[in-house]
Amino acid sequence: MVRSASPEKLRELIGDGLWWAPLYELSLIELLAWMLYVLGEIDHLKMVVQQPDPQEILIKEMEDDREIEWNGGPGGAFKRSDLVLLAMALQRNVLSIMVFQRSIATLVKEAGDGDDNSLFDAVRLDRSAVSCPTIAARISKAELLGEKRFFHRLRSALKGPQQKHWKSYQDLRYSLAMLREMGFDKLSDDQLEHLLIDVLKVYKSSPNARKNLRKQYYESKKLKSL
Repeated sequence: MVRSASPEKLRELIGDGLWWAPLYELSLIELLAWMLYVLGEIDHLKMVVQQPDPQEILIKEMEDDREIEWNGGPGGAFKRSDLVLLAMALQRNVLSIMVFQRSIATLVKEAGDGDDNSLFDAVRLDRSAVSCPTIAARISKAELLGEKRFFHRLRSALKGPQQKHWKSYQDLRYSLAMLREMGFDKLSDDQLEHLLIDVLKVYKSSPNARKNLRKQYYESKKLKSL
């Protein structure tokens, strides 16, 4: 909705400006919790988890596109712009999983641990990530130390993901990340082929499909948790 809004409506919505980059300092589960809280969905979620099969209920609600009547969240304390910045941060985290099999939250944490490659990947997915406190601190350090190579790579990252990142296997990467997160890390070749090709349809059937899926599966398991 934000992407399709007219410039006039977008300026009205943004007001003095939206800043979601600090949300990348939160873990993905914390970001989801904030989204549910601001949406006023906590009571509904408590009801769902008390049911015999809460996952089935949530999946059905997503398939049915359940409407949420929103009036500012708890106590009417939030504005529509708050929802927008949460949605932007969540969408970019999901896109990061599809491209890099790690959320931006994970990339930022790795950047804080000294991994500049993760920092540049985060910036590729969202240029505004340069104002995330962890990344901003690293940029300040590089400026102080005169690290020319760092800024050369940062300039490249600001151009966005390379075409190879966008073209292949986004749905497959996301599926593998979700399987890893849910603890399904011991699937057989038959199970992988059936699930990813026949059921989820995130990979095309081919003579080399089983070998390629096994390789992607093992590479996925080397990555850190979301």
